[in-house]
Amino acid sequence: MKKKAKSGSPDALLERLAVSSPNDAVKLLFLDEEDLSLLDDLDLSLLTEMKRSANGAVEIKLLDKLEVIRELNELKRAESGEAAAASSFYAAIDKAADRLGGEAHEV
Repeated sequence: MKKKAKSGSPDALLERLAVSSPNDAVKLLFLDEEDLSLLDDLDLSLLTEMKRSANGAVEIKLLDKLEVIRELNELKRAESGEAAAASSFYAAIDKAADRLGGEAHEV
């Protein structure tokens, strides 16, 4: 079963960025002043920079999705390593309790 990340967690943010579309960032470039009310509905999470020069040239910079996916993988790897370390720690405590005649508990 796949564990779902909490909505405010770094996992959730990175997962959302990894699947976000740049379409709304491009749409922003072509909005007229009358359409500014649409800004609230645009997903601009991938947009990092936008420039519009006097001669009409437009430049947008977007978040590097490959870097986001790498960061997400690194975070997942670190979390699984922490879980394995905690499991080993509790197993060692249970083993020590067995040797001392104590009661082992499931964690």
